[in-house]
Amino acid sequence: MPKMIAKDRIARESHALAELLAARELREFPVTRQCEIGPFVVECLFAEHALVVELAPSGARQKFLTAMGYQVLAVDPRELTRHPRRTLMRLRAALTR
Repeated sequence: MPKMIAKDRIARESHALAELLAARELREFPVTRQCEIGPFVVECLFAEHALVVELAPSGARQKFLTAMGYQVLAVDPRELTRHPRRTLMRLRAALTR
């Protein structure tokens, strides 16, 4: 039973991120979802900005992506679900630097 609960939670968080990425404020930025980078499949990649958005990435994952030249925006799943607007503004700020 706990595995199903974890899978459901991950699916909900991934769906919340997908909805956020579809926001009007981000339409001008091309994004690729579920993209392979090395041994990892990242949640989303804004290739033109070398920006990876990940839901709570592990330290090893973040270190690898940074070494590959990507900026990693770690999104706390709780913040995403409780404060989506705040998360959207963080993402927009990272894309317009």
